[in-house]
Amino acid sequence: MITLYQFPTSPFCEKIRRALNFKRLGFSIVDVPRADVGRFSHVSPIGKFPAIDDDGTAVHDSSDILLYLERTAPHPPLFPTNPRDAALAHIVEDWADESLYFYELIMRLGWEHNAVRALPAFAATMPGLSNEDILARLAAGVDAITRPQGLGRKSRDEIVTDARRHMHALDAMLKDAEWLVGDALSIADIAVVSQLRALLGATEIVAIVDDLPRIRAWEERVDRIAPP
Repeated sequence: MITLYQFPTSPFCEKIRRALNFKRLGFSIVDVPRADVGRFSHVSPIGKFPAIDDDGTAVHDSSDILLYLERTAPHPPLFPTNPRDAALAHIVEDWADESLYFYELIMRLGWEHNAVRALPAFAATMPGLSNEDILARLAAGVDAITRPQGLGRKSRDEIVTDARRHMHALDAMLKDAEWLVGDALSIADIAVVSQLRALLGATEIVAIVDDLPRIRAWEERVDRIAPP
């Protein structure tokens, strides 16, 4: 039996839940308190989540977990069999994890008018803190990550313009196609939809995506096959 250790607010943890559901693997969930990650060093010695324990085998990092699941439960496959499509799926996953993620951080959690909507979910894993403390910690954490990365040094208008470009690129990938890579759902779809779901916590992203019906239809297809 697989146990998933997660932050319930994390799109990377949603990515693993979707993959487990897609592969129809039974699993239980342990929500990790953000103030007590050290208690779970037996599955994630560096305090990084998601992490899984599969009958004594511990794996952390969402991409490493997916590779592990593909080795131990190869059907249905998360990766296309065609080598070129498999390479492209890897690149799209990396786009989700290493680009879209930073937009989610800054727009959903760094901008207060959006962060207040995420407060209940974060408060559940940060007991004992006031809403003001949680918002302050989120803002400080987002700034510490996104300023060195570069996005945090852009203006809000520039960030929204960039995010719109990414959403239109996603829409273009779905033109005349049901899935992002190849002719079946893959890790590309699961990785991107997980980041998108978090991004939709920002009102600015909702306004963009609502004008892109191909994205909404694709979301529904992914949800049916790999529910969150």
